[in-house]
Amino acid sequence: MNLNSQTREKTMTKNYGIKFGFVVLIAFSICAQAHADDWTQFRGTGGTSNAAGAVIPIKIAESNNVKWDVELPGKGPSSPIVIGDQVIVTCSFGDKQDRLAVVSYNAKSGKQNWRQDFWATGRSVCHPLSANAAPTPTSDGKFIYAFFSSNDLACLDLEGNLKWFRGLAYDYPKAANDTGMSSSPVVADGVVVVQIENQADSFAAGIDTTTGKTLWRKEREPKACWASPVIIRGNPNRPSMVVLQSNSKTTVHNVKSGEKVWEYEGRFSGIPSPVVDGNRLYLPVDGTTAFEIADDGKFTKLWNNPRMAPGTSSLIVSKKYLFSLNRGGITNCFDAKSGERLWQVRMNSGSGFWSTPLLAGGHLYFFSQGGKAQVVEVSNSGGKIVYEHEYKETFLGSPAVSNNAMFMRSDNRLRKIAGDQ
Repeated sequence: MNLNSQTREKTMTKNYGIKFGFVVLIAFSICAQAHADDWTQFRGTGGTSNAAGAVIPIKIAESNNVKWDVELPGKGPSSPIVIGDQVIVTCSFGDKQDRLAVVSYNAKSGKQNWRQDFWATGRSVCHPLSANAAPTPTSDGKFIYAFFSSNDLACLDLEGNLKWFRGLAYDYPKAANDTGMSSSPVVADGVVVVQIENQADSFAAGIDTTTGKTLWRKEREPKACWASPVIIRGNPNRPSMVVLQSNSKTTVHNVKSGEKVWEYEGRFSGIPSPVVDGNRLYLPVDGTTAFEIADDGKFTKLWNNPRMAPGTSSLIVSKKYLFSLNRGGITNCFDAKSGERLWQVRMNSGSGFWSTPLLAGGHLYFFSQGGKAQVVEVSNSGGKIVYEHEYKETFLGSPAVSNNAMFMRSDNRLRKIAGDQ
């Protein structure tokens, strides 16, 4: 599994000048576990994009609500994550997008805490709209797992020290697609799961969080898919499971062993991701299909609505409602129990959306590719656009929320939006 000598010469950390292949540091700091208000993965816990109970200002561009605004060292569609008082982002830069960076900012002040740079070891060229830093990092509260389109996976502690580095493209050089990878990793029970679906060597793998070694590897459908996995947390009756969505089927696996425990076939969307909310699983298949997850791990189909077809954004989930943004720029609200559509509102953007909207405090926050921000007030009876602002930036990543603050990332800027705190 070790990288060859040429790769070792290329893979480096900027801050410490140490060259790594597959190296586990002898010593590293053990940091605090994740706080309850942390936002530790793409689209938050379960991928619901729901900041339950958070209060975010509606007028997000007003100067008194923009607590800080920093320029990033590179571009990337990846979203920020928040761990305690740190906001973590990944970036990529260089003519070939082969320079990778993981950067930590102080959540209160916006000052940079630390930055760690690497060279990409795999294919780094992506679609011009995207970047190597397309996948969103994840954290278990002790370490950060940063994944890139080049199939490079870095594990760092919360002080920015490298624990281990895997160049998965070295082991699987054919694992790449023609526009770039963007599936974000997830972590549970000492295993970080990466999903690398493409037209050639398509697979998913479980990586040991302590050593960086591969615990299991499952071949996947040889077709490009950009959906991200999601974790179903374990309970006394069953272990934690991971949901892996492909174009023709979704499979659920034991996180630790990789053993397949369930699958569902259908016509899946290749970009929006599955969502887990408590004992509910929502899949973007044949529109949207809902399943109940029993305590013993059995799956029961509840309903299907072919009109609930998300576009490039994933489903937004609350206990009572589901929100989907279709390719036509229309936001639909559905009853979570029955799947019945309740209302819809047309968004005012001609550029389309890649970022999944955020639900917080009875409002949906939208950021379009062309830079238009819109806030929609939601209620039982309908939705209403209550605020709009034009940014001269590209928004592809989804926002993160922690402690009543929203962290929004454009291609090259990171902002904190909050009221009086």
